[in-house]
Amino acid sequence: MINKILGTAGTRVLNAIFNLVILIVLTRELGSAGFGIITLVILAITILQLVIDLVAGSAVIYFTTRKPISQLVIPAYGWIIFILAIYAGVTYFAPQYFPEAFYLIVPQGFEYHVLFLTFLNAFMLTHYNVLIGQTRIRTYNQIFVVQISVLIVSVLVSYYLLGDKSVFSFIYSLYMAYGMGGLLGFIAILKSMKGCSINGWIATTRSVVNYGFTSQAANILHIGNKRISIWILKYFSGLSSVGLYGAGVQLTEGLRLIGQSISLVQFSSIASQDSEEYSRQITIRLMKLSLAVTLVALLLLLLIPSSVYVQIFKKDFSDLKLIIAALSPGVLALAANTIFSGYFSGIGQPKISLQVNAIGFVVTLLAAWFLIPLLGYVGAALTASLSYSSSVLAQYFIFKRQTGTLFREWIPDKSDVIILKSFIGQLIKKK
Repeated sequence: MINKILGTAGTRVLNAIFNLVILIVLTRELGSAGFGIITLVILAITILQLVIDLVAGSAVIYFTTRKPISQLVIPAYGWIIFILAIYAGVTYFAPQYFPEAFYLIVPQGFEYHVLFLTFLNAFMLTHYNVLIGQTRIRTYNQIFVVQISVLIVSVLVSYYLLGDKSVFSFIYSLYMAYGMGGLLGFIAILKSMKGCSINGWIATTRSVVNYGFTSQAANILHIGNKRISIWILKYFSGLSSVGLYGAGVQLTEGLRLIGQSISLVQFSSIASQDSEEYSRQITIRLMKLSLAVTLVALLLLLLIPSSVYVQIFKKDFSDLKLIIAALSPGVLALAANTIFSGYFSGIGQPKISLQVNAIGFVVTLLAAWFLIPLLGYVGAALTASLSYSSSVLAQYFIFKRQTGTLFREWIPDKSDVIILKSFIGQLIKKK
C-alpha cells in the first residue's frame, strides 16, 4: 500500500510542481484580474462536474468491481451529454433574462468554452474513476502525468514561444490536456473490458444513482464550502481579489494533494473488501501519516518570506503569505477530512459526508457574509478554515461513535514513526 501511496503522491507532487509553474506564468503575465477570470472558469467547470458525478463519479469507483464496466460507462456518457445539453440551454436563455447573476458565475465570453471543456473533462474523469475502481493506480498515475505534462508544455509554448499571453491561450491548453487524458483513459479501460453487454443497465444505473446521489450531494456541499466564497468575494471586491485569493488557494492545493493521494489509495482498498476492523485500522494509520506529512509541508511553506512571493508573482500578490496563513488551519482540517471521507465512502456510507458537509456549508454561509465584507480575501480564507474545521470535527465524533475508537489510538506511537520513516525513505529513494 505504501508503494501505491508513493506512486500516487509522487504523481500529485509532480502535478503540484507543474501547477506552481503554471500559476507563476499566469499571475506574472495576466495579473490578478486575468487570473481571476481563469479561477471563475475552472470553478464553473467544477460545478458542472459535480452534477455529472451523480452518475459518473465516486459511484463508478465503488461499482467497478461489482458490475460490468460497460453498464457503468455507457449510462455515464449519456448522463454527461444530458447535463451539458441543459447547460447549453441555460447559456442561451440566462444572459437574456438574468445577465448579472449568470455572469457572476460564468465569465462573459467564456460560456461555450466552459461547455466544451466540461465535456472533455467529464469523459476524462469517468475513465479515471474506472481505473481507480479497478485498483489500476499505476496506469491512472501514468495517464495523469501525460495529461499534466501536455498542459504545462502547451502553456509554456503558447506564452513564451508563440507570444500569445492571453487568458484564451490557457483555455486552449486545457482543451489539449483534457482531450489527451480522456483519450488515453478510454484506451486503457477498453483493453480491460470483457465485451460490451448492457443487459441489466437500468438496475445498475439505479444502484449507481442511489449511491451517487448521496455521495454527490456531499461533494456539492464540500465544493460549496471550498468555492462559494469566491463568488461572494467577486460580488464585494471584484476580479482582482478573486485572482489573489485563487492564487493562495492554488498554492495550498499542493499541500492538500498529500491527503488526497493517501485517501485515493485508502478508498480503493476499503471499497474492494469487507473487513470493518481493517477499514478502521487503515484509516487511523493513514490519518496520522496524512496529518504529519501535511504539517511538515505547511510549515515549510509558511517559512517562505513575503518578499519571495512578491518577487515570484509580482506586487499584485504581495498579500499571498497572509492568505496562506489564514488558510493553514483549513489545510490541516482538509488533510483529515479526506481520510474520513474515504473511510465513509469506502464502507458505503456517503451520507455521513453529506451530513458533515452540510454543517460546513452552513458555517461557510454564516462566516462568509460577515468576514468577506469586513476582511476581503483574508476573510474568505478564514471562512474556509472555519468551515473545514467544523466538518472534520463532526466526522471525528461520528467515526468515534461508530467504531468505538479511543482518543489514545490517534496519538502517534513507535509503529507510526516507523511507517513515516519508511514512507520518507522510499520517497527519497524514488527521487
